[in-house]
Amino acid sequence: MQLLNLREWLLRIGRKARGAGLNIGPRSTIAKEPPVSTSFHRVMPAPGLLALGTLFFLAVVSMHTARAADNATASATAVVLQPIAVTKAADLVFGNLVAGNGTVTLATDGARTRSGTAVLPTGVSAVAARFDVTGEGANTFSIDYTGSDSVLTDASANTMAVDWITEAVATATPTGKTDETTDATTGTLTAGAAYIYVGAKLTVGGAQAAGTYTGAVKVTVAYN
Repeated sequence: MQLLNLREWLLRIGRKARGAGLNIGPRSTIAKEPPVSTSFHRVMPAPGLLALGTLFFLAVVSMHTARAADNATASATAVVLQPIAVTKAADLVFGNLVAGNGTVTLATDGARTRSGTAVLPTGVSAVAARFDVTGEGANTFSIDYTGSDSVLTDASANTMAVDWITEAVATATPTGKTDETTDATTGTLTAGAAYIYVGAKLTVGGAQAAGTYTGAVKVTVAYN
């Protein structure tokens, strides 16, 4: 490609030179001196050929010089995000229970159901736990529940097994999830906000001792 461009450039130079009255290329003539006593003739180079050779040499040198160095520039950018944070907005409350309630399910919207025959007592409203997450824009984040209790315990060390039900949503409206087998391990911020709701399944024994049982659910969030 470079040789072809050079050839075209030389042809343009030749046409300009002929237009100026120089004899270059095929129209060049070879000047001969009058015969001398020797048995050979000395051929003198035509001035046009000398000029063409000089132009060719200069063009080659110029091309090599032009390719000797080059450079380019790329920009560098860094974005520091607003720190992600999580705060407790509501504690989880199972409400009143009695022995024989069986497995009591507290959905993420606060609704309660039981598997046992004993009726769930009223008097204390059941509430799912809620955690508010704040951060930057529409970034995603991870959710971890390490450190959460697997049992609720009373002052006499009596226990009830608990299995947490979790979901992460973009608005402060839970879906009423009741499945404890799939934890919400990721979430997405909407305009810098998200919400984590935690319900649970609690096993109340047929002869469960009366008392106030407590435990904790711990939520940790981090940007993905």
